[in-house]
This record gives sequence, structure tokens and C-alpha cells, in this order.
Amino acid sequence: MIALFLIVCLIVVAGLIVLWASGLSGNVVITLGADTISIELVVAILGVILLGAVMALVWAALAGLIKLPKRFGQARRNSKKRSANRSLADGILAAEAGDISLSRKYASRAAQHADDERLKLLLEARTAEIAHDWPSAERAWGQLARLPGGELAGLRGAAIAATERGDTAAAEARAREALELKTAADWPFTSLFDSQVARGHWQDAVETLAIGERRGLISGDSLRRRRSVLYTAHATSMPNAERRDAQKLLADALRASPAFAPAAYHGARQLKLEGKVKAAQGVLELGWRFSPHPALAHLSRRLDPEDTPKTQSARLRALIDTNPDARESRILKAEIAMAERDWIAAIKELAPLVEEQPTARLCLLLEQALRGYGDNSEADRWGRMAITASREAEWSDIDPNGQAFDYSRRDWARLVYAFGDAGTLIHPRYESYGRELEAGRYIALPAPVAAVRTRQAEPQKALPPASEPGRTMTEPPVDYVRDGEQDEA
Repeated sequence: MIALFLIVCLIVVAGLIVLWASGLSGNVVITLGADTISIELVVAILGVILLGAVMALVWAALAGLIKLPKRFGQARRNSKKRSANRSLADGILAAEAGDISLSRKYASRAAQHADDERLKLLLEARTAEIAHDWPSAERAWGQLARLPGGELAGLRGAAIAATERGDTAAAEARAREALELKTAADWPFTSLFDSQVARGHWQDAVETLAIGERRGLISGDSLRRRRSVLYTAHATSMPNAERRDAQKLLADALRASPAFAPAAYHGARQLKLEGKVKAAQGVLELGWRFSPHPALAHLSRRLDPEDTPKTQSARLRALIDTNPDARESRILKAEIAMAERDWIAAIKELAPLVEEQPTARLCLLLEQALRGYGDNSEADRWGRMAITASREAEWSDIDPNGQAFDYSRRDWARLVYAFGDAGTLIHPRYESYGRELEAGRYIALPAPVAAVRTRQAEPQKALPPASEPGRTMTEPPVDYVRDGEQDEA
């Protein structure tokens, strides 16, 4: 199209020149020996133009003949290239479609014609992956990783193939190589971190997390929460001889995320073993302020075996003061009231909570409060309700022996993502229907022997019965009906 346009332009220009020359007067005289030829000026100009055109055509024809072999070679190469590209495209589509035999056929054809070794290796690797021939796939991806431009894709494919083959060490090695490359891709960090977490290599995962932080691949709350879980998991896996190092890791875990209840629990427990009761209580109060959990209150009760009910109650009230409006704080208030035999206050505190969420734990606590108050029939009713009420996931974290957050390696690995990315705890004992601590079992721990003897020497005051005048509640708790009222209704 462009050539035709240029030819038309030349013709137009030539015509304009001829028209211009036709208006000129004069002749062109050519002397050939004794002969003299006179030609009009316009005819001479036209002749020169025609002669130039003929010479251009002859030159173009000669140039075309000279370049003809080269053009034949280029056309052949272009044909092979088109055939190779078609074979590569058809082969990749066949591999994605699951047609292994057809994919291998196209791969063989592409190997004959394709000039780019990377594309041939890509098709070979994908064909091997579809056939689940992971050693062959890993070999093809490894060869691709050694070619310029194919390093990152080859390392990723090799890491995936090694993982499928069950060689996690090789997969980590490939991911680590990719992480050393200057790239904005986040898969090397994610792949290496996930592999280390799955294998329980907590310290290596912390170092990889630091690399991700420096490269801007992870930041904010997710970074801090993941780090807190990793520190706690590492600390709990350390032997008793390395308790000091474990304490440092748990302190780092709390600094990273004070809302991580397992870090506060295990940190306080380590301090308890060292006899540092005050420091352990401070750790529990810090954890309770950000995320109240029943395991923290339960450990606070057991910090000092020589506790009196008064000092135990003071520690529990210190927990409540850090977060007084939390649900666990309200439950703890009721438990303290029950420990002090203030049944009315306990019932008033528990009744709204039961109305909001009637769990088995709350039903059992309300049953004990009502039984202490003296209303056995209503207590029996709540005891029956506890049988069919739902369990509390967080209460299930405490086992029948009173220990909490006794996670396996797989549980810690899950927690890295559950708490790290979403800020939520997992509850393996709840998921597996494991036995849990009986609700209210440690509400009123026995006082030391000396205190018991002192109370025995004092005159005992009888508890007024529930039906005694003046003991009726001015504000009955929700869903609480006294004996006889139901019959009257």
C-alpha cells in the first residue's frame, strides 16, 4: 500500500515537472560527430525522467536477484519459527488439558524447530508435571533456571516439583536461591516461610520473616503477630536447661503482640517456676488487659501454693481492674463472689451472661451459685441445662490437669497463620472434643492449714436459708425463678 502511494506521488511529481517544462522555450542540441540533433526542451526533460525510471527498475531487478537466496533462507527460518511456536502453543494447551501423549508429541516437534531453549524446557516441564513425573519435571525446571531470563520461573517449578516429590530440603534450597535474586515476586519468601513453619523450624522461620520485613513483603499487625507465635512456639520447644533463653523469647513474644494469650500464659508459667510470683502476675495482667482468657486467671490462682484466699482474691481482682468490662472479667467477678460465699452477687453477675450465651461452663457456674444460695431445685435445672449447652472454645484450652495451650507442632504451625493473619486463636481440644477442666473446680481453693485452724477455733456463723425473710432478691437475675413462683404463674 505504501509502495503504491509512493509510485502515484512520483507520477504526479513527474507530470507537474513536465507541465512546468512545457512552458519553457528553447531546444537541447546534441552533437554526435558531424551530426547535430536538436530536441525541444520539454521532450528532453521527459526523456531524462523516463531513462531514470528504467534504470531504477533495472537496478531493483538486479538487487532482487542478488538477495533472492537470502530471502529464501529467511522465509524458511520464519516457517520453522511459526511451526515451532505453533507446536509450543499446542503442546502447552494439550498439557493443560491433560492429554499427555499429544503434549509429548508437540514437545518433540518443538524440540526440532524451536530456537529458544527456554520454551522447549517449559513445555517439557509442564508435560512432566501433568504426568506426575516429578523427577523429570524437577530436572527440566532446573535446566530452565540456569538459562538467562528463566531463573525465577525455573526455581519456582523446581521447588514445587521437589515438594511434590517429598524432598522438603531441596524445595527450601530452591526457594532460598530465589530469595537471593533481586525480584518483586513474593513466592520465594512465602514458599520458604511456609516450609519452615510446617517443619517446625521456628528460628529459621523468624529469620525468613525478617527478610520479608526488609523487602516489604510483610508488615504491620500480621508481621508482629506471626513473630509472637514463632517466638512462643520456639520457647515451648526448648529443653528445661535453656529456660532463661525461653524466657527471653517469651518476653519478645509479648512485646511483639501482648494480645497473644499463649505467650502471656507460658511467660508467666516460666516465671512461676523461677519463684517470681510478682513478675508472673504482672505478665498475666498485661495479657489480660489486651486479651482476657480463662487460662490466665486459672494460672493466677496457682502462682503461689501458700496463698490465702485473701491474696488469691486480690490477684484476681488485679486482673479484673485491667479490663473490667470484658466477658471473662465479669465471669471472674462471679467466681470471686462465689469464693467469698456471696451467692446473690454471683447469681446477679452470671444470669445476664447466661442469657447472652448459655454455655455449659456458665450453666455449671450458675448451678453452683444457686446451690450455695440454697435453691436446689433451680440449681438442678441449670445442671440439666449444662448437659445440652454448647461448650466454650477458650475454656476447652485448659485440660483436666489445669495445663493450657499444650499445642503440638502442627497446632503451632496453624496458629502462625490463624493468629498471625486473622488475630484469632485455634482450639485443638475443642475441635477434638477433648476433656476439659471442670467449671468452678478451683473457685474456692482451701486455705493454708494455719488459716483453717484459726477459722475452726472461731465461732461459726450459720448461713441464712434461702427462704428466710429478707433474703429475697430485689432484682432477680434473668431466667431465674424461685420455688413456688412457677406454680403460682
